[in-house]
Amino acid sequence: MRNSITLNNTAKLLLNGTETLSAIKDSLTRAERFINLEYFSFHEDETGRTVAGILSERAAKGVKVRMITDAAGSWRLSRKFIRGLKDSGIEFLRFSPFTFHRDHRKIITVDGVTGFLGGFNIGDVYLRQWRDTHLMIKGDAVGKLDSIFAKMWRKSGGHSEIETPEAESSGNFDGVPVMITASGNGEDFRAIADEYIRIINKAGKRIWITTPYFVPDEKFLMSLYSASGRGVDVRLIIPSSSNHTMVSWASRSYIDELIAGGVRVFVYRDRFIHAKTMIADSHVASVGTANIDALSFGINYEVQAFVYSTRLVNELERVFIEDLRNCTEETESSRALRKRPALERLKEFAGRMMSPLL
Repeated sequence: MRNSITLNNTAKLLLNGTETLSAIKDSLTRAERFINLEYFSFHEDETGRTVAGILSERAAKGVKVRMITDAAGSWRLSRKFIRGLKDSGIEFLRFSPFTFHRDHRKIITVDGVTGFLGGFNIGDVYLRQWRDTHLMIKGDAVGKLDSIFAKMWRKSGGHSEIETPEAESSGNFDGVPVMITASGNGEDFRAIADEYIRIINKAGKRIWITTPYFVPDEKFLMSLYSASGRGVDVRLIIPSSSNHTMVSWASRSYIDELIAGGVRVFVYRDRFIHAKTMIADSHVASVGTANIDALSFGINYEVQAFVYSTRLVNELERVFIEDLRNCTEETESSRALRKRPALERLKEFAGRMMSPLL
C-alpha cells in the first residue's frame, strides 16, 4: 500500500510499556462497534490475559472483535487460551505457519476512529524489559489500518466482511498528515524500504534512526552515505545486544563501515531497545513495525506510519536525545583502543555472511 496519505488526524507518541498498555486498554474498553487486532507476538501472561479479558468483555457486549496472531510469533498460545477467546465471541485466526513470510505487524483499531501501531507486542517482557515506541492515531488514517487488517484477514482465511469506515471528518482532530505504508509478500513488498530511502534522499539537515536490528541492503546504505556526504547529520542508535544473537553480530559488523561513511553510531547500553523510528529534518517522523533488515524490507508483512508533524518530530527528537544518554558512541579511536578480540570480530563476520537470511 503506497502513498496512502490522509490529512485529518491526531497522532500521539507512546514511549513506554505502561503508557502504551494503558492507552490500548482505555480505547478497547470504550469500543462500541468493532475491534481489529493483528499482532506478531501475543503472550499468554498477565498482560496478554488482561487484554484478552477486555476483548472478551467487549465481545460479550456485542462488539465485533476480530484477532489475528502470527503462528510463529505467538506459538506459545495454548489451545485452552484460544478456545476461551473463541467461546467469548472473538473471531480468532492465525497467520499461516506454512510460509517463510511472517506477519510482523502490531495493529489495533477501534471503531474505525482510534488506531495503534509500533514496536510493542502484547506481553510482560515487552512491557517491563524493553525500550520501545508506539503510536496512537485518531482520524482518517485509521481507515487505512482497517484496510490493511482486512487484507490480512482474508489472507488468513477469514470470510466475514470487515468494516473499513473512514473516520468522521467532523471529528476533533489536528489536521496532521499521516502516510500509512504497508509492505509484505506481493507487489508492495519494498514499499516501506522505498519510502525510507525516498525520505533520506530528500533530507537536508538530519536523519536520526533507531532500530533494534540493522542489517541493511546496499541501496539503503548508499542513501545514508550520500546523505552524510552532502552534510546531513546522520545518526543511528542500535542495541548493544538483542534477542537474536546472530542479528546482533551482523548489526555490529556494519559499524566500522558506517563510521567511515560519516554516520554517527550509538550503542544503547540500557534495556533492549526495540523502537523502529526515524526523524528527517524538522517535518517527518516515522514509527512502525519495520526493522532495517532483509526480513522487514522484503519478506515479512509490516506497517509503518510517516507523520508530517513538526510537533511529533520535536517529541521524537527529545526521545532520541534522551536515549543517547544511555548510549556509547562508537568512533574509530574508541574501537581501535578497545582492541576487539578476534572471536568478537569472527562473530561479526559470521553474522555479516548470514545477513541475507536474517
